[in-house]
Amino acid sequence: MARRSYRRANGLMLLEARDPRMRALKRSGHVAEIHGDRVWDSSFLLMRQLQHEPLERRARVLEIGCGWGLLGQFCAKRFGARVHGIDADPNVLPYLDLHAAVNGVRMTAERRRFEQLTTAFLSDFDVVLGADICFWDSLTRPLFNLIRRARRAGVGRILIADPGRAPFQALASRCERQLDAVSRVALEIRRPVHAAGDVLAIG
Repeated sequence: MARRSYRRANGLMLLEARDPRMRALKRSGHVAEIHGDRVWDSSFLLMRQLQHEPLERRARVLEIGCGWGLLGQFCAKRFGARVHGIDADPNVLPYLDLHAAVNGVRMTAERRRFEQLTTAFLSDFDVVLGADICFWDSLTRPLFNLIRRARRAGVGRILIADPGRAPFQALASRCERQLDAVSRVALEIRRPVHAAGDVLAIG
C-alpha cells in the first residue's frame, strides 16, 4: 500500500514534500528563499485562537507573510472569509495555489513586502493575520509601521503569533507601549502539532 502523502489538520489537507504535485513544483524551480518551505507551527496557534474567538462571517482577511496560506485557507473554510495573502517570496505562491485547490477554497495572493502595504491597500480588509513573520530584528520596525497603518486604515483586528523570538517580543513590547487595545496571550497546543508561543492581538 502506498504511503499517504498528506496529513489533515483543523479540517485542512496539508501536502507533504513527497507528494508528486509538491515535487513537481520544486522541480520547476519554485524553491522558497525566505523560510517558506513549510507550514510553521504558529499558524496552528492562531487557528486555535480563532476557534475560541471566531471571525465574523465573510470577514475580509489579509494574511501577511502567508507562505503556503494554510492559515488563510482555514479562515476561508471555517468562517467563509474572503482571504488574500501577501509574501515577499514569489516562489511560495504556487504552493499556496495548490493547497487552496486541494482544500476546495478560494484564496488570492501576490508578491508584496510589508513596506509596500499602503493605508489604501489595507483599508480593504477587516482582519490582518500573520504567523511566524517576525524572525529577524530587521522585521520589527516594518511590522510595527504596518500595524499602525492598518489601524489608521480601519482594520478592526490584527493577530500575530510567534513562538517567542526576541524580534517578536520587541514588536509586542513596542505595540503595548505605543498603541491602544493591545494584548498578548500565551498559548500551548498539542494537536495537530505540539507548539507554544504568544499571540499579539491589536484591536
